[in-house]
Amino acid sequence: MKKINSQFSQFKMVLLVFSLITITSCKLQPDEEKTNTKIIKAHLKEVSVIEHAKLEVAGHGEDQIHVLTVWGTPYEMGKAQGILFKKEIEHLQNILEKMLGAGGQSVELLDALFEQAKPYISDYFIEEMQGLADGSGLSLQSIIRINLLGEAAEFHCSLFGAWGKATAEDGHLYQLRSLDYETSMNIQKHPLIVVYVPNDGNIFANIGYAGVIGSFSGISKEQLAISEIGDDRSTDEITYKGIPFTFLLRDVLQFDKSLEEATERIKTAKRTTHLLYGIGDGELSELRGFRTSSISCEVYSPDNLEPVTSTHKRISDIVYWGMTWDHPKYDSLLHNKLVEHYGKINAEVTINDIISSVKTGDLQTIVYDLTDMKIWVANARADHEKGALPAYDRQFVEFDMKAIFNKAGSSKK
Repeated sequence: MKKINSQFSQFKMVLLVFSLITITSCKLQPDEEKTNTKIIKAHLKEVSVIEHAKLEVAGHGEDQIHVLTVWGTPYEMGKAQGILFKKEIEHLQNILEKMLGAGGQSVELLDALFEQAKPYISDYFIEEMQGLADGSGLSLQSIIRINLLGEAAEFHCSLFGAWGKATAEDGHLYQLRSLDYETSMNIQKHPLIVVYVPNDGNIFANIGYAGVIGSFSGISKEQLAISEIGDDRSTDEITYKGIPFTFLLRDVLQFDKSLEEATERIKTAKRTTHLLYGIGDGELSELRGFRTSSISCEVYSPDNLEPVTSTHKRISDIVYWGMTWDHPKYDSLLHNKLVEHYGKINAEVTINDIISSVKTGDLQTIVYDLTDMKIWVANARADHEKGALPAYDRQFVEFDMKAIFNKAGSSKK
C-alpha cells in the first residue's frame, strides 16, 4: 500500500510541474484590452435531441461551449452523453495516457486507486459510467480511469466569495472558480456544460469536459456552487480509501439544499487527499471555505479566515485564497484587487480586472452570481484556435442558469 501511495505521490509531482510550467508561461502573456467585449450572452441553439438528452451550443466562433441536458436514471444519462460525445471522450482518454506516460507511469496506476476507492463510490456513479461506456464504445475501465485522474492530480487554482459590504453596489453573492492547470495537453478542446435532471436529487450543472461525471466546477438549482484548489501540505495525510473529491462535490450539487447540508456532508465524508473548497449559498448569500484532508476539515468564514499573513489579510464579507493555502505572490495580488474594488465587486469587475491582473484561471475560469443565478465561463485556447492562451484573457459566455434549469425541468420526458 505504501508503494502504491508513493507512486501516486511521484505522479502528482509530475502533474504539479506541468501545472507550474503552464502558470508561469501564462503570466508572460500581454494583458488583453479590459473591456466588456470579453463578455457575450449565451443564445442557445439546438444541435440535436436523442432519448434522454438534448444538445445545444452557445457562444461565438472559437469560444463556443456545448450545453448538454440529460434526464433519467444514471445509466440513461451516461449513455446519452456517451452516444453524443464518443470522439470527445476518446480525446480525453488519449490525453490521460499521454499525461501518465509523461510521468513515467501507466494507466494501470489508476486501477489501483479505484480498488481502494471503490467501497466508497456510490452505485449511481458506477451506473452512469457504465452508461458512458456503453454509449461511447469505450470500456468501463477506461471511463473510470478518466474520472479518477483528478484524484491523482494536483491543481493550483484560486477562489473567492464576496457578498454584503464587499458587493454593496448590488448586494449579490459573487464566487470565483479559477482552474490553473497545464494547457499544453489540450484538455480544453471540448468544453461541456452538462445539465442534469436526475430522477433522484436536484437539477444541477457540471461545468467541465465530455466524459467527466464528477464535479470540478458546478452550480445547482438550489443556489449552491463549488470551487476547488490544491493544498500543498504533507502527503502523509493522503489516502485513496475514500470518496474521490469530484464525486463528493457532485453529491453536494445533486443532493444538498443548503450550505449547512453541504458543510455536514464534507465534514462527515470519508475524505482522501488534501484540498481547499469554496461552497457558496445564494439563498444564504454567503460562502464558506474548507481546508480538508483525510484526517481534518476546517471551515472558514471571513472572521476566522486563515492563514493570516502580511499578504493574506482578512477582509470583511470575503473568503479567498490565491493558488493554494499560502502563496504570498498570488494572495497579495488577489487581496489588493479585492480591496481596490471593495463595495463594487461584481462579475464584470472580476472578469475585466481582478483575474486578468492576478492572472489566475488559465485552463478554465468561472464567475458565479448566486443571487441572480448567472454564470460566466471561459476556457483556454485549444490547439486549433487563435488568440490569447489563458482562459482569463479569452471571451466569457454568460449563462442565465435560472432559465436553463427551469427549461430543463420542464423538458424532462
